[in-house]
Amino acid sequence: MTAPTFPLSYRAVELQTYNTNPVRAMLGLRVVNKSITHIASNHLLIKMQASPCNPSDIAFMQGGYNIHKTLPCVPGFEGTGIVVAVGAGINANDWVGKRISCFAQDDSDGTWAEYLIAKPEQLIPVDDNLTIDQAACFFINPFTAYALFEIALRNNYQALVINAAGSRVADFMLALAKHHKMKTLGIVRRQQTMETLRQKGFDHVLLSAEALFPENLKAALKQFDSCVAYDAVGGEQTGLIANCLPKNSKIIVYGGLSGNAVSGINPMQLIFRKLSISGFNLNDWMNGVEDEKFNTVKNQLAVLIKSGEVQVPISIQVSIDEIVKGMRTYLGAMSEGKMLIRF
Repeated sequence: MTAPTFPLSYRAVELQTYNTNPVRAMLGLRVVNKSITHIASNHLLIKMQASPCNPSDIAFMQGGYNIHKTLPCVPGFEGTGIVVAVGAGINANDWVGKRISCFAQDDSDGTWAEYLIAKPEQLIPVDDNLTIDQAACFFINPFTAYALFEIALRNNYQALVINAAGSRVADFMLALAKHHKMKTLGIVRRQQTMETLRQKGFDHVLLSAEALFPENLKAALKQFDSCVAYDAVGGEQTGLIANCLPKNSKIIVYGGLSGNAVSGINPMQLIFRKLSISGFNLNDWMNGVEDEKFNTVKNQLAVLIKSGEVQVPISIQVSIDEIVKGMRTYLGAMSEGKMLIRF
């Protein structure tokens, strides 16, 4: 592999300003020329191959995510590429030429660029059996799903209730639940998604828009002593679901797709039925997990993907110059799959 020469010129997508309106935030993206003059000690240079757009990227551009970067900045929280050079303190033989999946969430440029500077702890080596599409999406959804599912295992909950059950995180949680023979109930907002989820193997599927949704949810959960609910929507739906859960249950909010504050939780559920509610942030989990455990989880998730048991669907692939056009399409049909930027 030919080593890059510095200064290294490359192209990247830049966010100029945060905007609570996702369309306006998208229209504020610019393709710019940037330059890397050197690689700092204990850092690596990755030639990016692909990076997806996740709901967390949309929230970030709106200024509603827990990470705020100095603007202008390059968005993108994950992707895949090849290590092409390393800084002092890193053995080039261990890294150069390796395919990796990467994760970028500190106050530095993200993955929507032809090149990325990263630390070793942000990278996971991947083998050639993992396609570029799947390697690009290997961090956020799979590890979020595992960490969430682990809560169910650790607390011996009898069933999983998953709101926004057509999501990629839900796909991974469903696969893990099948392996552990745990019951699953999926909640969706569109009728056409229900049959798809039944075919995937959900034990129950409910439509949140139905007038009898609360009654149907209570009836479906009546057989369980306790369960855990995972909510990526927020707003009134969090309260609606929470109020239907059996005694000693838990609801975990890990997303805010509705854009609204959590509301409507009956305080009696908290007081007399021992309901607990908490949030989940993947960064916190990753900062707390030991290396050995992380590697074990990585290998388990890779097996699920390479076997074809779970695949992250890609609905649209775009070049760096097509980013705004691609995001228009993606924002209109996020449940159909990821948008992937190819470099």
